[in-house]
Amino acid sequence: MTRQGLRSPQESVHDLSPIESFRIPSKEELRELREEPIDPQAQQEIINSIEEVYFSNDSFDIVKYELERLPPVLSLQELEEYRDKLKQQQAAVSKKVADLILEKQPAYVQELERVTSLQTGLQLAAVICTNGRRHLNIAKEGFTQTSLGLLANQRKRQLLIGLLKSLRTIKTLQRTDVRLSEMLEEEDYPGAIQLCLECQKAASTFKHYSCISELNSKLQDTLEQIEEQLDVALSKICKNFDISHYTKVQQAYRLLGKTQTAMDQLHMHFTQAIHNTVFQVVLGYVELCAGNTDTKFQKLQYKDLCTHITSDSYIPCLADLCKALWEVMLSYYRTMQWHENHDQDEVAAVSSGKKLVSRETLRSRKRSDYNLSKANAPILTNTTLNVIRLVGKYMQMMNILKPIAFDVIHFMSQLFDYYLYAVYTFFGRNDTFESTGLGLSSSRLRTTLNRIQESLIDLEVSGDPTGTLTAAEERKEKVPSPHLSHLVILTSGNSLYGLAERVVATESLVFLAEQFECLQPHLDAVMPAAKKPFLQQFYSQTVSTASELRKPVYWIVAAKAIDYEQMLLLMANVKWDVKEIMSQHNIYVDALLKEFEEFNRRLNEVSKRVRIPLPVSNILWEHCIRLANRTLVEGYANVKKCSNEGRALMQLDFQQFLMKLEKLTDIRPIPDKEFVETYIKAYYLAENDMEGWIKEHREYSTKQLTNLVNVCLGSHINKKARQKLLATIDDIDRPKR
Repeated sequence: MTRQGLRSPQESVHDLSPIESFRIPSKEELRELREEPIDPQAQQEIINSIEEVYFSNDSFDIVKYELERLPPVLSLQELEEYRDKLKQQQAAVSKKVADLILEKQPAYVQELERVTSLQTGLQLAAVICTNGRRHLNIAKEGFTQTSLGLLANQRKRQLLIGLLKSLRTIKTLQRTDVRLSEMLEEEDYPGAIQLCLECQKAASTFKHYSCISELNSKLQDTLEQIEEQLDVALSKICKNFDISHYTKVQQAYRLLGKTQTAMDQLHMHFTQAIHNTVFQVVLGYVELCAGNTDTKFQKLQYKDLCTHITSDSYIPCLADLCKALWEVMLSYYRTMQWHENHDQDEVAAVSSGKKLVSRETLRSRKRSDYNLSKANAPILTNTTLNVIRLVGKYMQMMNILKPIAFDVIHFMSQLFDYYLYAVYTFFGRNDTFESTGLGLSSSRLRTTLNRIQESLIDLEVSGDPTGTLTAAEERKEKVPSPHLSHLVILTSGNSLYGLAERVVATESLVFLAEQFECLQPHLDAVMPAAKKPFLQQFYSQTVSTASELRKPVYWIVAAKAIDYEQMLLLMANVKWDVKEIMSQHNIYVDALLKEFEEFNRRLNEVSKRVRIPLPVSNILWEHCIRLANRTLVEGYANVKKCSNEGRALMQLDFQQFLMKLEKLTDIRPIPDKEFVETYIKAYYLAENDMEGWIKEHREYSTKQLTNLVNVCLGSHINKKARQKLLATIDDIDRPKR
């Protein structure tokens, strides 16, 4: 190298062997390195001086790294010094590795011996298992395999037979959608509904199959689609009555258990048919007389549109109008005639013992009561049982000591009064009752509660507890107001705001009142003649009012279970001044129906804890529906602008709500249904008719009546008429202030 001079790093690559420079030492070299004395501190300093890049990963190329670090001009002395440094580092690392290997060698030898012993044991176990398997195989071939094989094949055969039946049924169910479509095209609505109901029943048996669960939901959608097509078919009756077509439609509604819904829808369709027919006839003559196709006539009310009819076209227009209305009236007459004939047939069938009305009746029988079992046992509290026991003892005392019979009955009445007052205080007291206008608490109940509070309840703490009282004052001594236990929670929505506790308390009180009714003849027999008016007053004013507590107690649950405020917000976002009749209802109807479905689910959850009697469930549903309907009217009363088509959309929304609601409850008729329909239809009234309507319908609030007048302004009521109607509303509202 000294003769040839220094070469570049690239030319020296082949002269430097990484294996020779950085090879792993052999066992003898390790032993020599270990025996070679070296200062441990110096050795550690050398190892610490090694760059971290050498320890980065196994694929690190040391030779390449060192060559790249060489300077452009090489110096032999510097290279030898750097080589010596690298050798020292290698020696230190090799020494460290040798120390670690020799340090762990005894443990390695010990572990190797343990592995060898374990291998020997495993070989012995393998021999034992092989012998055992050989003997088991001999036994299986001789007896077990043959017998069990026969049993397995027989079981498999039975399973396959059952599976084959299921597959055939599933195959049939999968093909029903095609048949349903064909029947709908043929307008065979009764057959389609019957087939759909039968398929739903069959699908419930195989609902554990995923394909059937999807089919079940599809069948439900098909059933709803059939209902929609039924409504369309019903609307065709208004102009072209066909007896076979109408008979199929009525049979279909009867299968669905919705004959009343069909009648309501039919009346609405006839109303719309009359309005649309006369409007189109008059509009055609008005546009013909005007000689242009100006669309401003389509926005006019029917009354205003008639003013544009000229004298020349009056007679032809009237003739066409009569012809068009004659068609509608003819269909209406034939519809009435059909119902008269079929009503007579149904009466004859009932009288001959062939009474059929319906899936709805069967459903009402099945769901006539929310209960835990078939036994409708009375709902009682320990307090009720204790009171009944005490009454029995008091009656024995009255039979023996008749002179004090009046005093005993008087104290019994106070005990009942206190029980009734406690139930009302805990579960029925609410300051918003009277503001709803629903008549939740009768005047008789309010009078009874006020009497009990004034005569029996001590609302103030006595200032002289140690004072002596006379005998007469002791008889009139008051008792403290009852307090509800803190363990009773009435604010949780999951429990329907303590519905279970409310049911137990209220229904046990009603049961106690019924027992008192049974005891009236016995109490009347021992009561002195002069004191019998007191007993009659007790029964007429107190005992008979116990069942009236149900309304205020369960109203609180109904008022909180449904989010009525959210419905008002959704209704406020609806555009009511539309220019065409809509065929799709608004989203607030679906939101309200979901609230009712959730209420029904939670009601069933509560019924798993406490049986909910039919009167209670009816009152709950009645309250919820009544509040929802009044909220609908309040939402409609908040509308600023509304067209004829908007009012038709309101009717569509309400009919959709009623149709879906009837699937959730058996209450008929729907509470406050007329309250909503009457308010919607009042929009079409003329000035004089509306004034009389306002005076007759005082169940609506001043705000609702005022909004009705304001929305009608500009359509068929002018400003002068508006002022007159508002003055009428103010006169009606003045006595209420």
